[in-house]
Amino acid sequence: AVAFSRSVVLSSRMAAAATGRRHYSRRIDGYLQYYGKLKNQEGMLRDRARVDAYKAALEAATPLLRGATVMDIGTGSGILAFLAARCGAKKVYAVEASPSVARLASRLARANGFVGVVEVIPKHVEDIAEEEIPTGSVDVIVSELFSHFLVGELGLQAVTTAKHRFLREGGLVLPATAQLKLAPFEDKSLGAELRARHKFWLQCDFYGLDLSAAWPIAEEQILRENVIDVVRPDSLLISPNDAPGHTLDLAGPSDPSHWRHIGFDVQFPRIAKDVVIDGICGWWDALFTGAGEPAPVLSTSPAAPLTVWAQCRFLLDRPLRAAANAKLTARCDMKENKLRESYALRLEVRNHATGDVSKAGPIELSDVYARQIPNVDGPGADGTGED
Repeated sequence: AVAFSRSVVLSSRMAAAATGRRHYSRRIDGYLQYYGKLKNQEGMLRDRARVDAYKAALEAATPLLRGATVMDIGTGSGILAFLAARCGAKKVYAVEASPSVARLASRLARANGFVGVVEVIPKHVEDIAEEEIPTGSVDVIVSELFSHFLVGELGLQAVTTAKHRFLREGGLVLPATAQLKLAPFEDKSLGAELRARHKFWLQCDFYGLDLSAAWPIAEEQILRENVIDVVRPDSLLISPNDAPGHTLDLAGPSDPSHWRHIGFDVQFPRIAKDVVIDGICGWWDALFTGAGEPAPVLSTSPAAPLTVWAQCRFLLDRPLRAAANAKLTARCDMKENKLRESYALRLEVRNHATGDVSKAGPIELSDVYARQIPNVDGPGADGTGED
């Protein structure tokens, strides 16, 4: 799972730096350290929208789960594995690379009567031996490896690896599809706020030294931050429900290299007034297609209940003016950055009436400025498991 503040605590230390060896699915040390803190696991469990969506999906898929073998990738506390077991799975492989969190999941499995059903596998998915999980032996794969703008931690690659090796022909992946959504916003105060955070570098007399020559570098870094924010629906220039997007087939690919580049174009609905576009807001929806009809959905839209992921705001390099009803499009390109275990995002927004173009990026999705921390406190605030 990928909680709101994970990217804030990323370590630049790589898991295999000493040997120079890297693999796309190896996690930065800071991830595993972060997940090992029970307080951070608690934060994800408190996200009612997140847990309820997965619970609804697994319950809807109960006819498929009865007697099935399930793999939960990145099990964390084990919550999804336990829900799958409750829905009738005969075997659940709970895969978790963090040793301390795997220990947590094992303890909770024993305490809640899942011994013999839920088996914790304390490894990265690509390190699992044949005798631990036989090839083609899994009926259902469930995972929540999502991050900011869905793909921020290369979680899709791990799911594809598991699907290719372990999922039987005709097996189910949950969630099966996802949609990346974009909407323009007008907010000149955001740019001013971000620049004010770096005003230190505007000093012309710092112990007699002029630091202002560094300002262009500071401004460049400002524009390359992924601003995580709690966005009000009415702050966008279009309704979140009308926001265009791009659908990702999470169940289709069999080669992790499929996810090296994600690119798409969108056209925004016509805006019935003159506007100045300062940036683009991004979010995602995960659809549990195949679990039941209608397919359960986990949405991180500004119009949906708040989640730990909140929304992303990508500032343009310069404001883009547009008259009422102008045709506006955007091109989004994201390229896998193995060294950062993330994606570098670029946006190009075009006003077809004037030919003007404004851009954003490259923005490392893992380079986060947490402008607002969402309050997603769900059940259990008093330790009782009740509201």
